Amino acid sequence: MSDSSHTHRLILMPSGRQGDVPAGTTVLEAARALGVEIESICGGRLTCGKCQVVPETGSFVKHGINSSASHLTPPADDERAYAAAHGIDLAQRRLACVACMTGDVLVTVPEESQARKQVIRKDAGELVVEVVPAVRLYYVEVEPASLGSPGDWERLQTALTASHHLTAVTIDPLLLRTLQPALRAGNWAVTVTVWQGREVIRVEAGYVESLYGLAVDVGSTTIAAHLCDLRTGAVLATEAMMNPQVRYGEDLLSRISYAMTEAQGVARLNRAVIRALNELAGKAAEAAGIQPGEITDVVLVGNTVMHHLLLGIDPTELGQLPFALATYDPVDVKARELGVKAIHPGAMVHVLPCIAGYVGADNVGVLLAEQSRLDDRITLIVDVGTNAEILLGTKDWMLSASSPTGPAFEGAHISHGQRAAVGAIERVRIDRQSGAVRYRVIGDPRWSDELPDGEVLRPTGICGSGIIEVVAELLSAGLIDASGRFVKEAADRSARVRWPGRTAELVLAPADETATGSDLVVTQADVRAIQLAKAALYAGVKIMMAHQGIERVDRIRLAGAFGSYIDPVHAMTIGLIPDCDLTQVTAVGNAAGDGARLALLNVGQRDLARQAARSVTYVETAARLIFQDTFVDALALPHSTDAFPHLAEVAAGNR
Repeated sequence: MSDSSHTHRLILMPSGRQGDVPAGTTVLEAARALGVEIESICGGRLTCGKCQVVPETGSFVKHGINSSASHLTPPADDERAYAAAHGIDLAQRRLACVACMTGDVLVTVPEESQARKQVIRKDAGELVVEVVPAVRLYYVEVEPASLGSPGDWERLQTALTASHHLTAVTIDPLLLRTLQPALRAGNWAVTVTVWQGREVIRVEAGYVESLYGLAVDVGSTTIAAHLCDLRTGAVLATEAMMNPQVRYGEDLLSRISYAMTEAQGVARLNRAVIRALNELAGKAAEAAGIQPGEITDVVLVGNTVMHHLLLGIDPTELGQLPFALATYDPVDVKARELGVKAIHPGAMVHVLPCIAGYVGADNVGVLLAEQSRLDDRITLIVDVGTNAEILLGTKDWMLSASSPTGPAFEGAHISHGQRAAVGAIERVRIDRQSGAVRYRVIGDPRWSDELPDGEVLRPTGICGSGIIEVVAELLSAGLIDASGRFVKEAADRSARVRWPGRTAELVLAPADETATGSDLVVTQADVRAIQLAKAALYAGVKIMMAHQGIERVDRIRLAGAFGSYIDPVHAMTIGLIPDCDLTQVTAVGNAAGDGARLALLNVGQRDLARQAARSVTYVETAARLIFQDTFVDALALPHSTDAFPHLAEVAAGNR
């Protein structure tokens, strides 16, 4: 029974939805009221156990709350009995159908409890690379032990030298525990895995051929892992998940702040990402039908904050001038030393180098993946995310920069924004004459105006590609002007525009069409949030162009999960990217992950990455005196002064 006289703040991760709910409301009821569907097959009768949530403890400065598991009613006898019968640890998880709000709380809804599972758009692209991994297999037959003979490891060393000309090879001390049983089980014949020709990291009895590695892109929002056969280069499985650090902050600065203000902040952020790596490794191995222990090499990329946190380094210095990194160089470390235990205990992890304070190993991965395609043409490569990373150059020179676009492109700070998931609006069209709106949602190829009578799409919110399209369509339809404001006559021109107060909003989907039962709208503030994000990105690009003394780009490559789903015309319409021949604007998928795979499959690519990272010229855009003026000019749609002749050609053709 809820007490409407008192309310408490509930924040749900990873969706980011939050609101004040009456005291005594169950987490399940409150989540549904806030538009977050938690799995509950039994309808809240405490019989299915699908509605498990994780209450978080700590001070969440960004949200202004102190969260605690004690801010939920303690487990009653029926919940304790159910938990005991089904192996649920109530110290870690609660059942949302019976846990009631008694104070402010932030809860994480695990993937398995989400009724609408996240759609992760980070697939592995096609690569052309010679497969020369850092780890190799060697089959050897060792002299049997005899009285007075050298030790088993010393005789194995001798066999490696005699059979494969490997000298000065060491062995992971941990393997000495299993070396003797393996030699005897194989009748003195074993297959060893050697890293970089220097260290034996695995010993298997007899002859084996299994050699697998993992390439991982640790993004701020999404972590994607590609399991590869290191003998053939084939991608055997791709697994991805939301970065669990999102619960501690949606953007990089929020996570730095959490690390600075919480006594255990760095440790929690580190544990969260390491748990995710273990989970992804296990899932990928299961999907490929192999044992996780067969994975012996890992390559990781990520932005500088992710880089530091996964290595357990306090990122505080990245949050203040001069944005100093602990190291720019690549890092090689035992997986077990990082806490990655779901793979072979001797496996190695290679982390690609960073370029500057906010240009990380993921950007180096993008450069590695795109380097073979560079020529004399000026190419702009943008990895669009909460912190956009930008590369500009040719085969002869390259600039890099970062731009703090914020999480708006991921759906955060948007009235009905959400990350890409089934049910999210991803495409929008507004009729130029009638102002009629139609849309498409993830998971259904049909447009909203193509459905049979009585059927609706039931959208749950709008994701990044959808919000870009709706702003571009509002501008093209003349419902907003170049300043981003709704025009006075917008409501007369479209029945979907209304003025609930001093500012207008567009009703994308009325209440009777949505999953939440309320109007799904795009407000004036939402348009402004996109303007701020795109202006930060555009200003960064313009400053890089000015640094090099160029006025145009020949090609634009949109990287990242989000960049791969942006429509180039809509992106250019709002001024997210500079003018360019639209046939030369292409998506390159998860280029950072592709770069990680290159470094996994070919050890020489690791040297190329190190060389490329040191040869790139970093441009500190935000520190430039002209940044503020450049940013303000870029707030206009598409821009206050820059011309877009290629966009005008499209408009003339009435696309």
